[in-house]
Amino acid sequence: MRHPRSGDVGGARACIAAFLLLALPVSLWFALKTPLGDVADEPAHLMRAAALLDGQIVGHRETVRLPDGRAFVAAGVTVDPVWKAMSRSRDPADVSRPADPPPDPALGSGPWDATRRFEALYTIGTYFPAFYAPGALGLAAGRLTGASPREAAILGRLAATLAYAGLAVAALALARRGRLLLLATLALPMSLSLGGSFNHDGLIIAAACLAAALLSRSWDDAPGAPRRPASWLAAALIALIVLAKPPYAPLAVLLLPPLRRPGLPLRASLMALAVLPGVLWAGFTVAHVATPVPRAAYEAGPLWPGPRPAVFAATDPQAQFQVLAAAPARIATLPAGYLFTLKHALWLGRTGIGLLGWLDRPLPTPLYPLWALGLVGALLAGGRARDGGWVERGGLLLLAALACLWGILLSQYLTWTHVGEPRIDGPQGRYLLPLMPLMLPLLASGGAGAPWRRAAGWLPILAAGAGLALVPALMRL
Repeated sequence: MRHPRSGDVGGARACIAAFLLLALPVSLWFALKTPLGDVADEPAHLMRAAALLDGQIVGHRETVRLPDGRAFVAAGVTVDPVWKAMSRSRDPADVSRPADPPPDPALGSGPWDATRRFEALYTIGTYFPAFYAPGALGLAAGRLTGASPREAAILGRLAATLAYAGLAVAALALARRGRLLLLATLALPMSLSLGGSFNHDGLIIAAACLAAALLSRSWDDAPGAPRRPASWLAAALIALIVLAKPPYAPLAVLLLPPLRRPGLPLRASLMALAVLPGVLWAGFTVAHVATPVPRAAYEAGPLWPGPRPAVFAATDPQAQFQVLAAAPARIATLPAGYLFTLKHALWLGRTGIGLLGWLDRPLPTPLYPLWALGLVGALLAGGRARDGGWVERGGLLLLAALACLWGILLSQYLTWTHVGEPRIDGPQGRYLLPLMPLMLPLLASGGAGAPWRRAAGWLPILAAGAGLALVPALMRL
């Protein structure tokens, strides 16, 4: 087996250097320059990280009073109110409304306060906290060193950025194939923005890349070779991802290749073990933590099978289950209607490459086509795997990717869309970035191959370089 030379564009040293020199500075720039809370859902993620300092592993339910006077049972955490006050928060029930005015810069500049108040976080209150740990450690370091809460928040962002970079560098160093695809995924502006924030999606993307990189080290082993310890570490990373977001459970199929080698039952058992904790955690949070999201009163949509008038004042997963149960084919047709619509496909592509802030801060226009070419170039440079079982493996990974997509879309329908609507509200391209490593088993190991493949491999590096040149210069944060 021939591995990439250090001078190849897809070699470990070249990819690590490209990430450290072209991508990491952009993530650090996002961490330092983006107004606190001006990353998708960051106020809620910041409060989850802060709650860890008080030992709150998961959210809990309390009754809150909504602005219209309604009493509502919400999932959330009990934290110092300063974390919400000094971030640009938006109503999680209506993120489409204009941004709140920037908070007073003096907020969070004083001493730490022992005051605690319940803050409703809804779905974010149910997430497993593993990927909040780096941000929480940064907050703790700030508190121990006498920094103000605002300074500690910046330290928390920087800690999350360093954790993201550490996972990214490890993935690029350890991968035996598909390094350029991993580099492209990790260097996307959307990934770098999330990695430089309290939003745990950035670390989920990096953990998925590292898990695939670890597993790629065993895909070319001789038949009957013992299972590498790296495979168990990859299974642990996938378990953490599924604990954080159960719709990513199909990522566990990365543990199965090579399909035609002995030991498939053991690999299938490892896959089941990686998924089981997430299933149990999801069951616990649904029963004891999760709550609907309040909305202004609305009449149920046309798919509602129950009696009318049917007025709802919140999302309602149970009612949405009734919508799906009334016509089970909707389990397939609703996600398909979203996914295979050109408008939505372009939206997912744009928001996957980078539509920042609260979907109101576009990247410099040239970066969108350039990054589209960069992703295609990363795939072309990887080449097709030359080992046996490519068709079976490709079919399995395609089914896994579709299962993830369907799970993400259905979860958005159940937990975020108004009851009975014939559409799905809320999907974004950033939710699809952890699925990119599913393509690694289909790519070739070894050298870059033909000269045109080496040329294609420069496209993601060119896109990352353009991001370094254009994002700090042209984006207004």
